[in-house]
Amino acid sequence: MNLRRSLACLLVWVLCGGTLAAQDSDRFRPYLRFHSGDIEPLWGVDDHWSFGLGADFNRHWGGELALDFFERDYRVSGIGELGEVAAWNLIPEVRLRRAFRNGRLVPYLIAGIGPSFLQLNDRKSAAYGRDFDIEGMTFAVAGGAGVEYFFADNLSFGVEGRYLWINPIEGKVDGQRHRVDMSSAMFTFGLRAYFSENDPRPLLTLDSEKQRRFYFGVRVGGSVLTDDHLGRGLKFEPEPSALGGVVNQTGALTLGVDLRAPWGLEVVADSLEQKVRLAGVGSLGEYGMGIVIPQVRLRHPMGRGKWVPYATAGVGAAYGEVNDRREVATGERLRGKGIYPALSLGAGLEYFIVRNLSLHTDLRWLYSWGHELRVSQGPKQKGDFSALLMTIGFRAYLFEF
Repeated sequence: MNLRRSLACLLVWVLCGGTLAAQDSDRFRPYLRFHSGDIEPLWGVDDHWSFGLGADFNRHWGGELALDFFERDYRVSGIGELGEVAAWNLIPEVRLRRAFRNGRLVPYLIAGIGPSFLQLNDRKSAAYGRDFDIEGMTFAVAGGAGVEYFFADNLSFGVEGRYLWINPIEGKVDGQRHRVDMSSAMFTFGLRAYFSENDPRPLLTLDSEKQRRFYFGVRVGGSVLTDDHLGRGLKFEPEPSALGGVVNQTGALTLGVDLRAPWGLEVVADSLEQKVRLAGVGSLGEYGMGIVIPQVRLRHPMGRGKWVPYATAGVGAAYGEVNDRREVATGERLRGKGIYPALSLGAGLEYFIVRNLSLHTDLRWLYSWGHELRVSQGPKQKGDFSALLMTIGFRAYLFEF
């Protein structure tokens, strides 16, 4: 998922100066952090997402539990590229800060150590017919530095560079032992949202002056297929990493605006991926989708604006493309790429921690139709795709107007 466009409005707001009262604090403040490694594919680190749950203890010291997920291609000399190794890293970190410019600009150092789980997935053609075991638990050590800029009382934009040293594991390919080293340099950027304000403000429903506001949001969760048949023996299946073999990992970014109650508008960008199986042959590859849907949001604030149930509906487009093709004994190859219509229906519940930060849970049904796939030189086959998405996330309300 590409964050360049999704964070453009946030970057503009930061550069424009934000709120004059924005600054760091010398008191205990818990926070949620979301970062992306959008430029890291330049040196081979793919699909890097970083989440953190932490707290500033005082003006200088803090702690954070950081969860990082990324992938790297794995090659074996004389064999070729077997696939991608995914790394899950859960690292408790210490954060040492020093604030400048009246507390708005805050450079910091970080260090930590924690467990790391590695697993080979997205197998390539070189892995066909080979016996291998590339999976294991190890540990990782993180060290680096970053800088954040407070553009609101409890919201900051930051960039962070660190090196993640992951103790190599020993994998096996056709009985031969091979070293698997996932140590990587990281460069990420994103948002840190604090659960309390230095100068607490009333919830929006208690303030009659400003009713419209712009937000940025992140969602993570799972998807369950509700339509998996493409016709003529082709069907979608969950990825190997799916929870319980059923629930695929999924994530989404949102940009939106709350208008005067009860209406709102938002654009949701979802990322989904499924295996494609041919009856009697096996898996032919994976089918990745990026789905962008503008949708209407109907809100109903309750509890003086603390709780906000909502319903959503929208129509957009899905870009689908076959990737990570697999070589099979019959020689069949899967092809397909295109843009197709999509729609979404859903509902959710939002809880406001402070005026400009909320947590939410969301249930949506996605449907996209007319997807075209072809096996080898056979005719094009058209099919539909639908899935139920269950996610949790946050919305950071960046400015009001």
